[in-house]
Amino acid sequence: MTTTLVAAAATIALAAQGPPAGAGQGMGRGRGMMQDASHQADMAVFHQLLDNGAKIRRQVTIRPDGVESITESDDPVIAKAIQGHVDAMSARVTQARPIHQRDPLFREVFAHADKIVLKHEATARGVKVVETSTDPYVVKLIQAHADVVTAFIAHGRAEAMKDHAVPDR
Repeated sequence: MTTTLVAAAATIALAAQGPPAGAGQGMGRGRGMMQDASHQADMAVFHQLLDNGAKIRRQVTIRPDGVESITESDDPVIAKAIQGHVDAMSARVTQARPIHQRDPLFREVFAHADKIVLKHEATARGVKVVETSTDPYVVKLIQAHADVVTAFIAHGRAEAMKDHAVPDR
């Protein structure tokens, strides 16, 4: 099933608001894992994308083993931001550097990051991402994350402030 939606930046670890500098682990808004050195830069790009959702096209194809997405913009600055965001979030998954841990879905995605295969390549106007897993539960996480990425840009910062449900096992 293929859906074309206005949305942005696709990868497994789309960040929203992270913890304040030096915050320890905990449960409420603004608390979670301590920030790493690239956290602020990653957040700046994420907010840029949230604020420019109307300039972004996103096509998501659900696969039996995950998702394939193409996220692009005709605005060269936004297209470059999409590419940079996907590079940064891909590195976070690969290096197990979680972000947006206050959101249950993101916490769960990072808890299973070692079971996610993420491949991406730049397009002329953005990025193509393929996220897969051999674990059926992780496939559900990947697909739920893709839905949230779409919602982030369709609804901007208001969506990024929400908590997103973890799919049933």
